[in-house]
Amino acid sequence: MTAGEYRALLAVDFEDVEIGSLTDISGIRIDKGLPLEKRRQQYLKQAGNPYLVRIGNMKVKVRFAENGVSMEEAFENMLLSV
Repeated sequence: MTAGEYRALLAVDFEDVEIGSLTDISGIRIDKGLPLEKRRQQYLKQAGNPYLVRIGNMKVKVRFAENGVSMEEAFENMLLSV
């Protein structure tokens, strides 16, 4: 995926998306035995838009502060915890 494609996914408006169209990330299964890059690919394939997902009946928009942890670090930490 290109940087432009990621930006387009991030730009999707929270209010414009029906909850039923979002991936429930509580059902995502990642093979912990795989290297980090393969786990990243598994998550992205299953989640669709990694910035706008749902957990049960709640919509979740993922955002990162400019002065905080990078998307790469946050994503890596999330994958290491599943």
